[in-house]
Amino acid sequence: MATDGKRKANSFDTLPPICGGALVTSIIMYPVDVVRAICMSNPGTGAGEALSGFLKAHGMMGFVKQGLVAEVTRASISRAIKFFMQPVVHKALYGKPETKGTPVSKGLAGALGTVPEVIAISPLENIKLAAQLDKEGKFKGSADIAKHILKTRGFNGLMIGYAGMQVRQFLWTGGFFLTLDFYKSNLATVIPNKLAQDVISGFAAGATGTALNCWTDVCRSIVQKKALADTFNPEIPRPSALTAYNPGPFFAEAAHLGKTRGIAGLYAGVGPKMVHLGGSGAILAVLMPRFKQMWFDAMGLY
Repeated sequence: MATDGKRKANSFDTLPPICGGALVTSIIMYPVDVVRAICMSNPGTGAGEALSGFLKAHGMMGFVKQGLVAEVTRASISRAIKFFMQPVVHKALYGKPETKGTPVSKGLAGALGTVPEVIAISPLENIKLAAQLDKEGKFKGSADIAKHILKTRGFNGLMIGYAGMQVRQFLWTGGFFLTLDFYKSNLATVIPNKLAQDVISGFAAGATGTALNCWTDVCRSIVQKKALADTFNPEIPRPSALTAYNPGPFFAEAAHLGKTRGIAGLYAGVGPKMVHLGGSGAILAVLMPRFKQMWFDAMGLY
């Protein structure tokens, strides 16, 4: 039998290949994420303007110095938790593996599994955003940013914008897992090549998630940018510990942006974001199953 001499894999056996795929994806997509962050925190700024402004302020080395470590760490942790938790939550909710689930059950399991993901990445998200928006060179690195936030806002300052980030991850992850197999099955009828199927379906699923969550990223970026800017003004009193978790400012910004700028304002930077998360979806759809199979074959798992 094909399984002779092999051990049945458990959830934790999937962590090494998941982490590997997440790390590779994060490194490849970082330059796109820089442009996306600038566009979304400054509605009306185009991708070309954002890129040229960043290069003028920081040069090519800015992609290495301005939040690279924080972003690669954040994105790798985020994607690793996402792909680890989705089958775990699916099994807990439905009593069967996600491979036997429906598109809806897969999407819901993925969405609910983002709670620990967002708790884990929120500090790094704030550090990364502060670094990418630091045109004046106020900070010397990620550690310097963290030290400043902790000094001026305490630990809860690292969780600024939590509500917006939670809604963002819920919608993108749910949309990705909801539609990935749908795109794969339909593409299989017209494209025989499995690799091409994975690339296109992964991009389409990532883009679908972006269509669902783009407005959340715009609004939370604006809220976080303002909150981080306030930390440099000693006249602004330190907010209460619960302020960082309050969804009020996030939804208020969404209402304000929708009223003043309409859909275009809510979907500022959607182009770079589509490239970023669509590209991420494509890479993940290709790497995750292949890394998993390679790891299982090497470790004698099935």
